[in-house]
Amino acid sequence: MNQTQATNSTLTLAAIGNLHQLEKVTPKCQRGSAPLRLLWLLLLSVFLVVGCERFRQGSYPGDFVYLKHNEVTGEMALLSSYMSQLDEIMLDDATVSSEQQQQILAVLSNIDASASRLGSGNVRTNHLLIDKHIDQFTLDVNTAIRDARADPPNYFALGRLSGSCAGCHKFR
Repeated sequence: MNQTQATNSTLTLAAIGNLHQLEKVTPKCQRGSAPLRLLWLLLLSVFLVVGCERFRQGSYPGDFVYLKHNEVTGEMALLSSYMSQLDEIMLDDATVSSEQQQQILAVLSNIDASASRLGSGNVRTNHLLIDKHIDQFTLDVNTAIRDARADPPNYFALGRLSGSCAGCHKFR
């Protein structure tokens, strides 16, 4: 046995001895209890996620609304559905009955509620394109509601409303 091999053997034996000493001072939950390690890892993950969420909420100004991706896509899907409903109502007949007028007003009310959930007025969100166009869209919705309630009703603003959607989504 040469000197290098002897030194390596000595270091290996010393390392094994240190491991035995380390096991004596290491808490039992860290010595291989897989379920406890998994529990600690799970708890740590939960605390990190909650902590990051709270930090994100606290780091934005008070008038800032953070819109999650699924919230935006959900509202956009609703708006698309509402616009399809308006198209169906308007394509049924050349003249709009009072029942259809009520349906139009109900759909416009839903569109207004969806738009307000996406933010309007002086609210800022994490979606710059929405921030840039939501006020004009809300104005178009309110104009369509006012004109649909008029006597006689005017549905020209409904076309402008669908044009508002196309104005933003031409970038997509």
